[in-house]
Amino acid sequence: MSQQRLESRLADLQEETLPELPELVHLRMEETYRIISGKDEASLEAASEPQETLRRKRIPRWLSRVMISAAAVAGGLVLLISLGFISPAMAETLKQLPFMSSVFQLAGDAGLRKANEAGLTTNVEQTVTLDGMTLRVSEQMYDGSRFSVVLTRVQAKEDQKKEDWWDLLTRRGQPAGGINNIEFIVNGVKVNTGYGFARGGRGAPDSIIVTALDGANLQIPDQFDLTMLVLIDGMDEKFRFEFPVSKNTLGDLVLGPGETKVHDHIHLRYTRLELSQTSTRLLTEVKGEPGADLKAIEEAIPDKYKNMGILMIGFELWDDQGKKAVLVSGGGSGEGDTFSHSMVFEPFEHRPKYVIIKSYVTLKGGDKYIPELEMTVPIP
Repeated sequence: MSQQRLESRLADLQEETLPELPELVHLRMEETYRIISGKDEASLEAASEPQETLRRKRIPRWLSRVMISAAAVAGGLVLLISLGFISPAMAETLKQLPFMSSVFQLAGDAGLRKANEAGLTTNVEQTVTLDGMTLRVSEQMYDGSRFSVVLTRVQAKEDQKKEDWWDLLTRRGQPAGGINNIEFIVNGVKVNTGYGFARGGRGAPDSIIVTALDGANLQIPDQFDLTMLVLIDGMDEKFRFEFPVSKNTLGDLVLGPGETKVHDHIHLRYTRLELSQTSTRLLTEVKGEPGADLKAIEEAIPDKYKNMGILMIGFELWDDQGKKAVLVSGGGSGEGDTFSHSMVFEPFEHRPKYVIIKSYVTLKGGDKYIPELEMTVPIP
């Protein structure tokens, strides 16, 4: 569809339906039309942005031993209008436009795309304005392994209107406009969880996908009321979003705990392996000799496995066809006599007959596998 015809069609749609539309949809249509008018055909067909993510942890520093983050994301476009509020004829027309789709579908990882296609995502559509800035939560997904939500900067503050939001989020020093912190409150109780960002893509420069509630020791119910508090640098008041969350998943399979493997004073076992069509999650724990605390465990482990005196251990998942699962997020913490780790991966395309857990340590010269700790887990 040519630019001229596209603009003409949208103008006709606005003229025909605006009197019947709710104010929120009206505003989002105007935003859509404004974005289209400022782009030519080349920009609409441009290739997606390189994959970019940002991971943060709020676990106390003395507890944290492993901070691993990744999220495979493609370029995408922001969800600009909710088709449930408009006429079937207009909805069908809008579905044909490349920018009228879910951010999960166009910029999410394989699990988020499958969740959207299967109807496992939920529209939230909450907008909050503070001090000249407007943020919106549009859609969310919770499959028991992780919680993901789309957060969009609808209106920038006057002093940041020329700034790309992703640059503000990832730039060191975090100038005014970047997210300083996000708090997650489940059923009235603050949760000590890390969270990560995934970029919305060139078509949605003011949208990010936030992933959280995937820590190793979290006990999250299948249904809960979530409060999300977003603190922006330079602002005293927090953006507050409140909405219910329910677990939705397909083909859920839980395995574990497994047997313990021991090598060079490292006692490793997987405690839980969760497989579904939206996520694969691996929970592991590392211990030392009986009675050893965290300090004694690290002192006993040879230096060849350490980076600056710290055991930086991570894990990969491989299927029976030799394909490595794509890492979405992960992290670890230490408490008592145990280092706990949680790793979330994209789902396997097909359920494998078995998976292989490969352990590695991150050193100055790169990652080094520990084949003695490799485990093979049959999948029933």
